[in-house]
Amino acid sequence: MPQKIKIESLGIHLPEKVLTTEELMAACRHRPRLDLEKITGIVERRVAVDEYAGDLAIGAARRALAMSRYAPEDLDAIVCTSISKHHRPDEFSFEPATAVLVRRAVGAKKALVFDVVNACAGLLNGIWVLQGLIRSGAIRCGMVVSGEQNMPLAWTATREVRHSLDRQLAALTLGDCGAAVIVDGSPDEAHGFHWLDLVTGARHDHYCYSQPSARGGGGILITKARGLQIVGNRNFPAYLKQALDATGWDLNDVHHVIPHQVSVRAIRQGIKAVKRFMGCDLPDAFLCHVEKYANTTTASHFLALHDFMLQGKIQAGQNVVLVSGASGIVISHATFTLDDLPQRYRAHVNGGA
Repeated sequence: MPQKIKIESLGIHLPEKVLTTEELMAACRHRPRLDLEKITGIVERRVAVDEYAGDLAIGAARRALAMSRYAPEDLDAIVCTSISKHHRPDEFSFEPATAVLVRRAVGAKKALVFDVVNACAGLLNGIWVLQGLIRSGAIRCGMVVSGEQNMPLAWTATREVRHSLDRQLAALTLGDCGAAVIVDGSPDEAHGFHWLDLVTGARHDHYCYSQPSARGGGGILITKARGLQIVGNRNFPAYLKQALDATGWDLNDVHHVIPHQVSVRAIRQGIKAVKRFMGCDLPDAFLCHVEKYANTTTASHFLALHDFMLQGKIQAGQNVVLVSGASGIVISHATFTLDDLPQRYRAHVNGGA
């Protein structure tokens, strides 16, 4: 059985509508005095119109299949990791699993399907689950998919935020996106995932959580942003080093680090935390594009992979580290070496296939 898995194909479904941070702030009933764009670095995000979380997931799944060597009926498993369960107007649906909706829409008739939800770390967790199934021989290939319609939380925040220290402010940094990856066994030990692991500090779960609004319809996101950042930066550099050590890499072996795209400021603070922990200067390897898309939660890393592969910044044979921080608090790291996915992806997207 293969000991390593790889990303066989990628699909990203981005809504067309662009909403700027200024437009979102102007929609607030009680506009905070702070300059959210300046503080976060987020200029704009995409907003789903006449689409819902399930539609974003299905769109991404279809795009991943369009460039894959696997047909829908070849998929042995589909794991959906969406946080958002907003599938119809003013309705949140938890049953059946979103993976069931994706399976039916793409025609993956024999796929085992289930959902895995673990905040913003969900898509990496889904890959971790499929890695175990592939290594055990239970399946040959599978898809991990997520459709994140996060903006309903932002719209609730525009109605309910009352001041510049309101704990719903982080909801105004969100954006919508769907992402899907098909993974299978790597025939070459040099390529694929070398290390994929996560750790949960459950006593920190109060720093970020969602719940129904007590003041109207919809859900709310409550974030104690400063505390979350302090706890994260205190802990995640050690787990980054653990991932590098387990892979047999040092910092100079890493071509790209893709952090969770929370905000430009949060990423810069994270880089400073790593620098302090490592006690040395860091290579210019950290990738950030959150200014264009905001925080797309579980889709964040793979939207970045999509964007930087299309730009030609990420190339075949390069070593990549994914760094995920999530409510919980969950810290996960993945190290992998790319095969020819960047060339195939550029050719597919630019060819209009």
